Amino acid sequence: MDMAATEGEQIQFSGHTLDKAIKAKVHLENYYSNLIAQHIERKSRHEKLEETMKEEGLTEEQKQEKEKPTCIKRDRIFKTKTFKIRC
Repeated sequence: MDMAATEGEQIQFSGHTLDKAIKAKVHLENYYSNLIAQHIERKSRHEKLEETMKEEGLTEEQKQEKEKPTCIKRDRIFKTKTFKIRC
């Protein structure tokens, strides 16, 4: 039995199905919009930090020490998100 609609036929979806599809679409659009915005913000903060450290004339070792708290916080956030996804 072929479930695909043939040319000229139109598949009718229930109102409930359409509502669910719209809700899923909005959720995905928001998720990826937020993800992109967060990435841009992180990149901007990192560039500002790099510029500040360059102006201060820090050595590579000093730069790594200054970035360490940010890296630890970022790693903790990623681990938390990974844990939530697995559960």
